[in-house]
Amino acid sequence: MSSNSMPFRGGAAKRRDLRKSRRYSVDGGIVRVSWLGLNGTLKVVQQARVVNVSEEGIAVELPAPALLASRIGLEASKHRLQGEGTVKRCRPVGFKFVVGIEFANGLRWRAPDESIPEPVPLSGPPED
Repeated sequence: MSSNSMPFRGGAAKRRDLRKSRRYSVDGGIVRVSWLGLNGTLKVVQQARVVNVSEEGIAVELPAPALLASRIGLEASKHRLQGEGTVKRCRPVGFKFVVGIEFANGLRWRAPDESIPEPVPLSGPPED
């Protein structure tokens, strides 16, 4: 064994959280998602379930994978959301894929000012 080898730390060591902003689990958030599939064809899911959201991105559940670094369109009139993002992560979960999307072109979600229990609604209360 060389003298400059790193000791084995096992599974007990925690991984550092490198996220820029906190993620919130979402209750009942549904968005329309469009993206180019692996073969270059347009894919559209009218009612994709939102897994979580942060000020800088969103994770959605899709029936097919999305390519890393590709663009994804997001739309939900109920939540006053329309814009696009970039795929940062795509992982299989059961028979679906959870796709992590970083917002692009100024699209942002505003986190609650106060501490609230999760899951949070995707949009705030309606404006009067």
